[in-house]
Amino acid sequence: MKMIDKLFSHIRDLLNQDFKNQFGLTENKVVISSLLDSSGSVGVELEDRIVCFLLSIEEETALRNKSSRVRGNGSAFLDQSSPLFLNLTLVFCANFKSKNYLEGLNYLSQTLNFFHHHRVLIPGNIQGISKRVEKITFELCNLPYDTLSHVWSSIGSNILPAVVYKVGLIVIDESSVKGLTPAISSPGSETST
Repeated sequence: MKMIDKLFSHIRDLLNQDFKNQFGLTENKVVISSLLDSSGSVGVELEDRIVCFLLSIEEETALRNKSSRVRGNGSAFLDQSSPLFLNLTLVFCANFKSKNYLEGLNYLSQTLNFFHHHRVLIPGNIQGISKRVEKITFELCNLPYDTLSHVWSSIGSNILPAVVYKVGLIVIDESSVKGLTPAISSPGSETST
């Protein structure tokens, strides 16, 4: 199921186009990357950029028990694999030098504005995203300061201005039928399949 990389690329492209429209830019300001390279330093290509990276992937367990039985042809039900509900935690941080700090905050504000107006994406026109993805939702996360501090220290970076979004994906797997259950038409009768 190849989709996380395509989704990231699409989000990056949408944000870069929005920045170009809002600020008249010709260069891209949003990049997808680890914040630090293998030596523990920030790459020069990430300076004065909004850096987007994946913090975590989780299954949405509250929705896991959704019924996976659908009516098939005739008088039987198809038992399908349950949909997979995922939450991706994305971080958008402003990695701007001190002289450009306010510029970075401006781009971060525009990132907030973009997702405020685009809380749901219908992926039908996103190239490379499976047709099984029903919708993509964006929810701003409010992380307490101690959690943020822990995240940044785990990454090995100084704290940067950032916004964190929970991105919800609903993946429908229509291809995998696990079984066939005959329907009961009336008490005492048998249905042949």
